[in-house]
Amino acid sequence: MKSPWIPVFYDKKENKNYFYNINEKKFVVGEYSAQNTIVTLLSGTVGVVLYAFLGSFIIKMPTNYLVSLSILLGIFISVLLVIVIDYFSKKSFFGTPISIEKVSSCFEEGEKQLNKNLRIGFWTLLMATLSTVLLYFSNGEAILFFATTLFWMLPIPLFILQRPFKRKKIYALYKKNQLPIENRDF
Repeated sequence: MKSPWIPVFYDKKENKNYFYNINEKKFVVGEYSAQNTIVTLLSGTVGVVLYAFLGSFIIKMPTNYLVSLSILLGIFISVLLVIVIDYFSKKSFFGTPISIEKVSSCFEEGEKQLNKNLRIGFWTLLMATLSTVLLYFSNGEAILFFATTLFWMLPIPLFILQRPFKRKKIYALYKKNQLPIENRDF
């Protein structure tokens, strides 16, 4: 990802993402629509239908290949997802500069949020590993295959899109008053 936008904080109450642009040295806000309820209901319905169809289905393949295929498929889909998200975000993101007074609270809350998200990422990685072990010792159950694939899809975008190393760096620079922010006239 070569995007200059570093996520700093997501405000759930206002449904706004705050970003720092490392090239332009600007701190901006991007607004997005709330998650659609129909999408949530549809994904739950698809999950139930898949379980009904594949709950007792057995994949006739050696366990080693099945586990490897599940991991590789999950990683491939997650990398593809990151590439697509990065491509569209470069083309469609325009931020509005915000007042310098709001910056301080965003950095404080953003650092807490990043630590929480990294813990969630760690647990999803742990769940992916556990799911892989369960799949390895199963009879090739299709539902475990898809669950393992899903669990391997989750942690990679979570870590990559959070950009934790760059975020930690800008948080440290901000604490030392060494992060240039050129919103001063706003």
